[in-house]
Amino acid sequence: MNGLLQRYDSLSARLRALHIEHMGLLRSIQQEQGANQCDPRETGSLCNLNKERLVELESEMPHLLKRHRLQWNAILAAEISIGLLVFSMFEIGFHVISHMPWVEPAALFTLLVGALVFLTCIMITAVEFATSPKAITFEVKHGLELSH
Repeated sequence: MNGLLQRYDSLSARLRALHIEHMGLLRSIQQEQGANQCDPRETGSLCNLNKERLVELESEMPHLLKRHRLQWNAILAAEISIGLLVFSMFEIGFHVISHMPWVEPAALFTLLVGALVFLTCIMITAVEFATSPKAITFEVKHGLELSH
Protein backbone atom coordinates (compact mmCIF):
# COMPACT_ATOMS: atom_id res chain seq x y z
CA MET A 1 0.00 0.00 0.00
CA ASN A 2 2.79 2.41 0.85
CA GLY A 3 4.37 1.90 -2.57
CA LEU A 4 1.07 2.46 -4.34
CA LEU A 5 0.34 5.56 -2.29
CA GLN A 6 3.81 7.00 -2.92
CA ARG A 7 3.50 6.47 -6.69
CA TYR A 8 0.03 8.05 -6.62
CA ASP A 9 1.29 11.05 -4.63
CA SER A 10 4.31 11.48 -6.90
CA LEU A 11 2.17 11.43 -10.02
CA SER A 12 -0.31 13.85 -8.43
CA ALA A 13 2.51 16.28 -7.66
CA ARG A 14 3.86 15.96 -11.21
CA LEU A 15 0.42 16.62 -12.70
CA ARG A 16 0.01 19.71 -10.53
CA ALA A 17 3.43 21.01 -11.59
CA LEU A 18 2.68 20.38 -15.27
CA HIS A 19 -0.68 22.13 -14.92
CA ILE A 20 1.00 25.19 -13.39
CA GLU A 21 3.59 25.18 -16.19
CA HIS A 22 0.80 24.80 -18.77
CA MET A 23 -1.09 27.76 -17.39
CA GLY A 24 2.10 29.85 -17.31
CA LEU A 25 2.89 29.00 -20.92
CA LEU A 26 -0.62 29.91 -22.03
CA ARG A 27 -0.31 33.25 -20.23
CA SER A 28 3.15 33.88 -21.71
CA ILE A 29 2.10 33.02 -25.28
CA GLN A 30 -0.98 35.19 -24.96
CA GLN A 31 1.13 38.14 -23.77
CA GLU A 32 3.68 37.60 -26.56
CA GLN A 33 0.96 37.48 -29.21
CA GLY A 34 -0.70 40.56 -27.76
CA ALA A 35 2.57 42.47 -27.94
CA ASN A 36 3.38 41.02 -31.40
CA GLN A 37 6.82 40.00 -30.15
CA CYS A 38 6.97 36.78 -32.13
CA ASP A 39 7.67 36.26 -35.79
CA PRO A 40 6.12 32.87 -36.72
CA ARG A 41 8.79 32.38 -39.41
CA GLU A 42 11.58 32.66 -36.84
CA THR A 43 12.37 29.07 -35.85
CA GLY A 44 14.52 29.68 -32.77
CA SER A 45 12.33 32.27 -31.08
CA LEU A 46 11.30 31.88 -27.47
CA CYS A 47 7.67 32.13 -28.55
CA ASN A 48 7.96 29.04 -30.74
CA LEU A 49 9.76 27.13 -27.97
CA ASN A 50 6.91 28.02 -25.63
CA LYS A 51 4.43 26.71 -28.20
CA GLU A 52 6.44 23.51 -28.62
CA ARG A 53 6.50 22.96 -24.86
CA LEU A 54 2.77 23.62 -24.79
CA VAL A 55 2.28 20.86 -27.40
CA GLU A 56 4.38 18.51 -25.26
CA LEU A 57 2.35 19.25 -22.15
CA GLU A 58 -0.99 18.93 -23.92
CA SER A 59 0.10 15.54 -25.25
CA GLU A 60 1.63 14.31 -22.00
CA MET A 61 -0.99 15.40 -19.48
CA PRO A 62 -3.89 13.22 -20.76
CA HIS A 63 -1.60 10.18 -20.61
CA LEU A 64 -0.58 11.04 -17.06
CA LEU A 65 -4.24 11.51 -16.10
CA LYS A 66 -4.99 7.97 -17.36
CA ARG A 67 -2.10 6.63 -15.27
CA HIS A 68 -3.36 8.64 -12.29
CA ARG A 69 -6.80 7.03 -12.64
CA LEU A 70 -5.24 3.54 -12.94
CA GLN A 71 -3.25 4.13 -9.76
CA TRP A 72 -6.38 5.32 -7.97
CA ASN A 73 -8.22 2.16 -9.09
CA ALA A 74 -5.32 -0.03 -7.91
CA ILE A 75 -5.33 1.64 -4.49
CA LEU A 76 -9.09 1.25 -4.21
CA ALA A 77 -8.83 -2.45 -5.13
CA ALA A 78 -6.04 -2.96 -2.59
CA GLU A 79 -8.08 -1.29 0.16
CA ILE A 80 -11.15 -3.39 -0.66
CA SER A 81 -9.09 -6.60 -0.75
CA ILE A 82 -7.54 -5.82 2.65
CA GLY A 83 -11.01 -5.22 4.07
CA LEU A 84 -12.32 -8.48 2.62
CA LEU A 85 -9.35 -10.47 3.89
CA VAL A 86 -9.71 -9.03 7.40
CA PHE A 87 -13.46 -9.72 7.30
CA SER A 88 -12.76 -13.35 6.30
CA MET A 89 -10.53 -13.67 9.40
CA PHE A 90 -13.46 -12.55 11.55
CA GLU A 91 -15.69 -15.06 9.80
CA ILE A 92 -13.18 -17.84 10.53
CA GLY A 93 -13.04 -16.75 14.17
CA PHE A 94 -16.84 -16.68 14.35
CA HIS A 95 -16.96 -20.19 12.86
CA VAL A 96 -14.52 -21.48 15.49
CA ILE A 97 -16.65 -20.04 18.27
CA SER A 98 -20.13 -20.82 16.91
CA HIS A 99 -19.53 -24.03 14.92
CA MET A 100 -22.29 -22.98 12.53
CA PRO A 101 -21.83 -24.97 9.31
CA TRP A 102 -22.75 -22.13 6.92
CA VAL A 103 -19.98 -19.81 8.21
CA GLU A 104 -17.14 -21.96 6.86
CA PRO A 105 -18.11 -21.70 3.17
CA ALA A 106 -18.95 -18.01 3.65
CA ALA A 107 -15.46 -17.38 5.06
CA LEU A 108 -13.88 -19.31 2.19
CA PHE A 109 -15.93 -17.34 -0.33
CA THR A 110 -14.93 -14.01 1.28
CA LEU A 111 -11.29 -15.08 1.31
CA LEU A 112 -11.40 -16.01 -2.38
CA VAL A 113 -13.13 -12.78 -3.36
CA GLY A 114 -10.53 -10.82 -1.38
CA ALA A 115 -7.72 -12.68 -3.18
CA LEU A 116 -9.39 -12.04 -6.55
CA VAL A 117 -9.72 -8.32 -5.82
CA PHE A 118 -6.05 -8.26 -4.78
CA LEU A 119 -5.13 -9.96 -8.06
CA THR A 120 -7.08 -7.22 -9.84
CA CYS A 121 -5.02 -4.63 -7.95
CA ILE A 122 -1.81 -6.31 -9.11
CA MET A 123 -3.00 -6.43 -12.72
CA ILE A 124 -4.02 -2.75 -12.71
CA THR A 125 -0.66 -1.82 -11.21
CA ALA A 126 1.15 -3.86 -13.86
CA VAL A 127 -0.74 -2.11 -16.68
CA GLU A 128 -0.01 1.30 -15.16
CA PHE A 129 3.66 0.44 -14.68
CA ALA A 130 3.96 -0.88 -18.24
CA THR A 131 2.66 2.42 -19.65
CA SER A 132 4.69 4.65 -17.32
CA PRO A 133 7.72 5.19 -19.63
CA LYS A 134 5.48 6.57 -22.41
CA ALA A 135 5.31 10.15 -21.10
CA ILE A 136 8.99 10.63 -20.42
CA THR A 137 9.96 8.93 -23.68
CA PHE A 138 7.68 11.27 -25.64
CA GLU A 139 8.99 14.35 -23.87
CA VAL A 140 12.66 13.50 -24.40
CA LYS A 141 12.22 12.43 -28.05
CA HIS A 142 10.21 15.56 -28.83
CA GLY A 143 12.87 17.73 -27.21
CA LEU A 144 15.60 16.01 -29.22
CA GLU A 145 13.66 16.55 -32.46
CA LEU A 146 13.53 20.29 -31.75
CA SER A 147 17.32 20.54 -31.74
CA HIS A 148 17.61 19.20 -35.31
